[in-house]
Amino acid sequence: MTSRDTAPARRHGWKPAAMACIMAAMAASAPAQEFVPETLKDGVALPADMPRIYVGDFAIGHLMDGRINVLDGRSGKYAGVIDGGFAGHFTASPDGKQLYVATTYLTRHTHGERHDVVEIYDADTLRITGDVELPPKRAQSAYQQTLSRTSHDGRYLFVQNATPATSVSVVDVRDKKMLVEVPTAGCWGIYPSQTEALRFSMLCGDGKLATVTLDAEGKVSGRAVSAKFFDSGTDPIFTAMVADQARYYFIGFTGTLFRADLRGAEPVLENAVQVVPAAERKAGWRPGGYQLLALDTARKQLFVGMHAKGVEGSHKTPAQEIWTLDLASGKRLARTRALNAIALTVSQKAPNYLYAINGATNQLVAYQLPGLRQVFVSAPIGEAPLQVDAP
Repeated sequence: MTSRDTAPARRHGWKPAAMACIMAAMAASAPAQEFVPETLKDGVALPADMPRIYVGDFAIGHLMDGRINVLDGRSGKYAGVIDGGFAGHFTASPDGKQLYVATTYLTRHTHGERHDVVEIYDADTLRITGDVELPPKRAQSAYQQTLSRTSHDGRYLFVQNATPATSVSVVDVRDKKMLVEVPTAGCWGIYPSQTEALRFSMLCGDGKLATVTLDAEGKVSGRAVSAKFFDSGTDPIFTAMVADQARYYFIGFTGTLFRADLRGAEPVLENAVQVVPAAERKAGWRPGGYQLLALDTARKQLFVGMHAKGVEGSHKTPAQEIWTLDLASGKRLARTRALNAIALTVSQKAPNYLYAINGATNQLVAYQLPGLRQVFVSAPIGEAPLQVDAP
């Protein structure tokens, strides 16, 4: 015992030896507490009724360690995480039961032999259930929804490649095998047909849409291009999109909304309308962000992230406002203050929320539809969240 330990005993006139005996007796009479080691549970699943929101963290400070964070769509609370590897692009199956991550690994972490793979995860348990080797050409870029997409029936996964020559890897995710690599020179982004499983379209640098059709063996059976509808030099177009009943909607850097029918073997541009009123155009209002479009299919309303004083090069500026547009006419219905929104998505199922990533704080903000009443703001998510999906 130290002098500090025996100080109370001296104050009460006890000798150190007597104090030691008392303490030993107390220890002997105390009930023994058996140590029970913690055991990890196997097969734990997310609640069946939990709407899942996937938020991709690009992990810009350590790119080899990307994450796909899983949140409860009702509250924004953290529910789980999936490994994203190096800039892994992700998308959910049409039924929401699986998540596909197209990513890259190097044998020595930051260098060595390169392996590109599609990893298949169970959406309930967040466990990997299989993978498919890809050609080592996968586009390694910041998260974009259009770089990894499924066919409308969920049988195939299309993955964007860049070496920098562009091509698309087509993966049979049902049989877990690589089907074919399709050259797509000068075109970028994947827009699957909503009627044919082995058909997809792309935006091209010459201002056109291109469509490729494959047969069951993966051979190209048809290629077609649309008429030119935008000028990539003077008024480019965002690769971000939304789809409704086989129609795709795109928006230009200065606010022209385009509608295209991509069901058939040839892409067809159906409509183009300027959505920024003249007064706002004078003030420089422009679309901006990474995933700047979201669609409420039930109400046929389109949401666009907008910023003022826009100039050439400001197209990734976080949104100051979210504009609600009538999908058919492009007419603006409402303006809502936005918290630096850089990515938008809408849950088509309950809860019917518009979700937005705050690019300044890395938080997820949820808005009730209709009306865009703010419901919750989550805790910060990762370091560089750029994509949000609500399958």
